[in-house]
Amino acid sequence: MAGFGLSRTHSQGDVTGKQFTYNIPASDAVRYSPGDVVVITGDADPDGVPQVAAAAASTGGVTGVIFSVDPTFEGEALSNTGRTPSVNSFVKVNVDPFALYEVDVANGPLVTANVGLNAPIVPDPATLSGGLTVSNMTLNATGVATTNTLPFRIVQLLEDDNQVLGNRALVRVNNSTLNTGTTGI
Repeated sequence: MAGFGLSRTHSQGDVTGKQFTYNIPASDAVRYSPGDVVVITGDADPDGVPQVAAAAASTGGVTGVIFSVDPTFEGEALSNTGRTPSVNSFVKVNVDPFALYEVDVANGPLVTANVGLNAPIVPDPATLSGGLTVSNMTLNATGVATTNTLPFRIVQLLEDDNQVLGNRALVRVNNSTLNTGTTGI
């Protein structure tokens, strides 16, 4: 699994029902993929659609996780699952503050004492692999703390493919541009 994969939600209603459309302008030269964490930039396209950019490791709140990328027809073979760099694009972002995501852990594994703490991310840009754009964003075990400004809360430790507990985690957004972060437990 790559990036932050939507697992379920603690809120009522459809898991996919809390998506919002955002714009990524052509001036942004980053490749984006479903599973990438983004933050609103405070700007909008000419039609008033708010713009997002890749989230930083641990500064400020995050807006949500890209759920899908609208296809662009400019030089597109309709096989790319992500956003082509430097092309005006639209993405659907899950902004549900109670959404839970499964994610790989970098610099881990996490330990059981990390559950309830907050963590930064490793905001590596997505890569293109055989027509599929793959998110490379992960949770960072380095920097796990009670700090309320860290972007994600660790909800549960998960096993990776080798059955190592803590190399994957179930997390939710902690510090959001939509609400204030809380101190870890």
